[in-house]
Amino acid sequence: MTTVFEVINFAKDLANRGQGVDYDGWHGNQCVDLPNWISGKFFGKALWGNAIDLLESAKQHGFEVYYMPTSERPRPGAIFVKNYVASDGINYGHTGLIIAVNGNTVQTIEQNLVGNLSVGGPAQYASQQISNLVGWFYPPYTDSTATPKQSSSGNLGKIKDEQGTMIVKVSLLNVRDKPGLDGKVVATYTYGEQFNYDSVYIADGYIWVSYISRSGHRRYVAAGEESNRRNVVPYGIFK
Repeated sequence: MTTVFEVINFAKDLANRGQGVDYDGWHGNQCVDLPNWISGKFFGKALWGNAIDLLESAKQHGFEVYYMPTSERPRPGAIFVKNYVASDGINYGHTGLIIAVNGNTVQTIEQNLVGNLSVGGPAQYASQQISNLVGWFYPPYTDSTATPKQSSSGNLGKIKDEQGTMIVKVSLLNVRDKPGLDGKVVATYTYGEQFNYDSVYIADGYIWVSYISRSGHRRYVAAGEESNRRNVVPYGIFK
């Protein structure tokens, strides 16, 4: 009985500690080892093949699978697959776990970002353009991923004043001129950066934190996925 939240937190813990998993005991922490570990250890379903084969493997297990092009959008908890042709000319593919969605970009945790086929590399925060993906799939989480916005509180706007500091724990966060995905992107924060905020908003299924910029304009940053007025998939650490 495993939830999206539990899997994402497991992967975040690996990335925060600079560690990785080696599911099959071969060639270190390869990218495919992270989805294999999640599927095998959490759900008892062994996937086969290289990263490029995972969609077909997941489909054979009856997982929810999507191939590009599609009108669907990935959701937190999805395992993505994209093409990656190594120096030997073989398309081994590349894969990782989606932890957040921000416009046309997904925030991810991936292993072996350097593409080393011999020793791999640890879990790290990264990002991918949705248009560059081959597809994605979902293990059988106990909390449904099929309708992730059904418990969204809608566009409530400002919900409270709150003085705090957010330390960004995803690779990229957009700063917008209003709370919502239709807000204009005016700046970005990257992993490890931090900022102070003075208020909290809800819009488009996200929790937003807000502050007055040095230029005197109010800015908004998505702080995580919202459900029932709670930040269920935080994009950072809050103090």
